[in-house]
Amino acid sequence: MKHLNGKELMVLAYLILALPENLYALQFHSASEGIITHQIGHLFFLFSMVVLMFIISGKGLAIHKGWRLIQLSAFFFILWNGCAIVAHFLDNQIYAVSVEQLTKGYAKIRVQNNSSLLGWVYYGLKLDHLLCVPAMLLMYRGLSCLVDEQKAAKKGQNP
Repeated sequence: MKHLNGKELMVLAYLILALPENLYALQFHSASEGIITHQIGHLFFLFSMVVLMFIISGKGLAIHKGWRLIQLSAFFFILWNGCAIVAHFLDNQIYAVSVEQLTKGYAKIRVQNNSSLLGWVYYGLKLDHLLCVPAMLLMYRGLSCLVDEQKAAKKGQNP
């Protein structure tokens, strides 16, 4: 696989950032099969992260920085999946909340029972990237720490 040089990376970054006309952060699933499978995926991922946390603590791996970061990442992924499941339930399954695009760049959250509290809760749930991005960064950092520990251990064995 060819690695891109600095100039090629800049051109690629420009194309990615400058060419798209409409970028929407919300994704809806129109048919019931889509949302059901999507929700099952979230549940499976959530369950997997719970199991990972128990394995890390059960085997005493949390004494290593890398595993602690991975365990913290799993916790953030659990929170993220929980928020996503509830938000999808509200907008794609029971239709208690809908998002209406007003003009370019502006949207309005419509709540079935006119509950401003539910509107704010839904808005907070849709900020799930504030959980997912740190989870991914913690996972990356944890894996990097484990790789660094392995490299250091190999270096120590082969003088």
